[in-house]
Amino acid sequence: MMLLGVALSEKFVPDTCAKGPGDWNPIGSAQALSAFCGIFAGFVFSGIVMVIGQKNPPGGDGHASSGLRLLLPSFFGLAVAAYLYAVITGELVCRRAQVEQLFAGAILAADAAVVIAALAWLLLAYGRNAHGELSFFRGLILVAAIFAMAMLAVSSVGFHNTWTEHTAAWWVDWMVWGTLAILVAMAVIFWRKPVPSTPSGSAANWPYTHYFNKRVNVCAWLTLMVSAILAAASASFVGVPYDQLNLPVGVVYAMSEVAFVVPALIVVAAMRAVPRG
Repeated sequence: MMLLGVALSEKFVPDTCAKGPGDWNPIGSAQALSAFCGIFAGFVFSGIVMVIGQKNPPGGDGHASSGLRLLLPSFFGLAVAAYLYAVITGELVCRRAQVEQLFAGAILAADAAVVIAALAWLLLAYGRNAHGELSFFRGLILVAAIFAMAMLAVSSVGFHNTWTEHTAAWWVDWMVWGTLAILVAMAVIFWRKPVPSTPSGSAANWPYTHYFNKRVNVCAWLTLMVSAILAAASASFVGVPYDQLNLPVGVVYAMSEVAFVVPALIVVAAMRAVPRG
């Protein structure tokens, strides 16, 4: 048994991505990204405490509730992402770090978009829309959503090209960029879609207490579940032995697409849950 242990230890050669095979070092950037996610989660936690502890003006409590429901799962996701990036800093296997970073980055991009959508609800909750602030903020949210989805696509393309040492099939890149165009179009459509007219006999705040309440709930639960699934996917690779990372190319393509599409759908859901002015 001891001889076997010596043989295995001599066989292993640490690879911290410093010499390839990729053109991006997920281990080198993990420490900074872990700190960024931790600070981001701290700001989100401060917002949660503020919403819970501060009295809303008349009619603003429902808006604060919507913002709170979006902030809570985002805090969970960002805190987990900070932990996952911290784990990557100790990696000695480059390929394993690439997978872990792929899913951790997906959590960060998606939850960041949801946090910004939550802030729009807090503008309404605390009466900060007297001069069209919400209209400007909605534009900022759309730009942030498109940027988040673009970064997810770049990460996906970079992952499967790095893993295959730039021998990935040509159609895989086009599949990612085509999916990005479809998802961006969906986000813009949901962002622009007007609120239905208030049915006769309904309360004056009907669009927000009924129409948007369901959308916020869907986005909140989707954010929580997807963040948990992506975190589990990233963490599961921590225990995979270095000599068992020769994944089939089809699996690599599937991981690349899933790590892009799934969090991008959260961003689209956040666009559905953005309030109207």
